[in-house]
Amino acid sequence: MNVSRVLDFLSQLKCNNNRDWFAAHKDTYLQINKETAEFADNMILNISQFDPMGNLTAKDCTYRIYRDTRFSADKSPFKTHIGVYVCRGGKNSELAGYYIHFEPGNCMVAGGVWCPQKENLEYIRRFIYNDPQSYLSILNHKDFKGNFQLMDDKLKTAPKGYPKDFEHIDLIRYKSFVPFKNFSDEDFCADDFEDNITRHLKMMQPYNAYLNEIIE
Repeated sequence: MNVSRVLDFLSQLKCNNNRDWFAAHKDTYLQINKETAEFADNMILNISQFDPMGNLTAKDCTYRIYRDTRFSADKSPFKTHIGVYVCRGGKNSELAGYYIHFEPGNCMVAGGVWCPQKENLEYIRRFIYNDPQSYLSILNHKDFKGNFQLMDDKLKTAPKGYPKDFEHIDLIRYKSFVPFKNFSDEDFCADDFEDNITRHLKMMQPYNAYLNEIIE
């Protein structure tokens, strides 16, 4: 995958987010789309070495670049990032998976579950509340703690039904449970990019396994 070309295309698209410009550069996008699918297939194979993914295909893990603008004040027709989400059941699954995000100045990998359904969110909070040490042991593991931070998407106070004076109330105020790590554009353009990404996603596996055991 020519990540440098991907990021350059996305940079230009951000400055020219209109259908005429996109149509004039459609051939470049089609090549990038092909390479993204190949990258997704590679990541499915790599991730399956430490977290079996079943019969996933690239189509199950990639997103359309076209934005749904029906209910948005922003009518820009195209996304200015490319994402690959490898997760059992595909990109619309409720399970925790592995996400790779291509965006100039904001490249990252992430895992966990973003905005889980109400029932699953309650399951996760309840498990953490009943046994915080199991969750803390994952968060405090040197590989996890040394590489990832949790997305700061949480309530301002304790969730309904939980005591505000619970010692670890901060752990269950989250509305999403998403560990992530930012990378520089140069990191993503490096020759060892796929190996480096795979290594970091592998360190995220215990966190995903914890969440998936709860959800399943």
